[in-house]
Amino acid sequence: MENIDKIYRLDKLLGSARSPISIKRLMEALHCSESTVRRVIITMQNRFNAPIEYDRLRNGWHYCKDKGAYSLPGFWLNDQEIYGLLAMQQLLGNFDPELLHDEIAPIETRLREIISKTTGLNSTETLGNYIRLLPYNRRDHQYSNFQIIASACLQRKQLRVSYHARSNDECLLRTLSPQLLIYYRDNWYLGAYCHRENTLHPYSLDRISNIEQLEVDSLSVPKTELDDVFFSTFGIFSGRVAAVAVLRFTPEAARWVEGVTWHNAQESGWKDGAYVLRIPYSHATELIGEILRFGDGVTVLEPPELRAAVCEKLQKMLGNYGCLVTV
Repeated sequence: MENIDKIYRLDKLLGSARSPISIKRLMEALHCSESTVRRVIITMQNRFNAPIEYDRLRNGWHYCKDKGAYSLPGFWLNDQEIYGLLAMQQLLGNFDPELLHDEIAPIETRLREIISKTTGLNSTETLGNYIRLLPYNRRDHQYSNFQIIASACLQRKQLRVSYHARSNDECLLRTLSPQLLIYYRDNWYLGAYCHRENTLHPYSLDRISNIEQLEVDSLSVPKTELDDVFFSTFGIFSGRVAAVAVLRFTPEAARWVEGVTWHNAQESGWKDGAYVLRIPYSHATELIGEILRFGDGVTVLEPPELRAAVCEKLQKMLGNYGCLVTV
């Protein structure tokens, strides 16, 4: 908040003063101009209901004792911070209506009070009328075991679970050492070390069932290794960098790509009238889906195996409509 340090100091000065303080003394104490002091006073009066009054007889400012003891709110936010927290509240609301409901309710009440003072918005209005987050491809049933999984992550305890993999439709019993929870595209994943396969892997929470927390400490994996496996390449599929995709977008398609972060390690730029994007990846599955989303607006330049995989996918798609082309 603008002048927040001056607001703190002014509150301390007025709270400890036995008599009204002149504007000159306030200017000296706050190290600012008279206009700034008056803005701070108005801010405290309007936003925080501070009972600051001017005593004409003694030519100074003071807290009016007749209105009772006063203290500044302990939770201060500027407009951007308020809207950011509102977005967080909406995001939490999108997770699950019952998830942390009791814990979030007091925060929401306090947010309503702060919003009302800051913007004049009626505190009884629904905050969702002004900020709305639309779920993207959110999966059902991912909150059934959320709390026990989060608890195991924080307590560093192993889990025994049944995991029904989408890739091969197999349901296997696994012992996992939870490392971290990952929120990606409106879905939760558990980054864990699998003791059955001796590998790190992301597990979709909606595919986990029959969960049991064990009284066994999790295997501890260094953060650098977690970053390397879970975050060094594009998408949610774990693994170290296998190749770098080089994608060429037409100027029309580039309007939807330029300035968008596909991955923190991407490289991009214009070359010969086209927008070229380089992205490190491990498994091509999700990347191919993104490529196909842009239709004829994108061409895979490298590597050859990714070009071939995209062509194969396109051939199969065309086959669904009874038409094949020779590439």
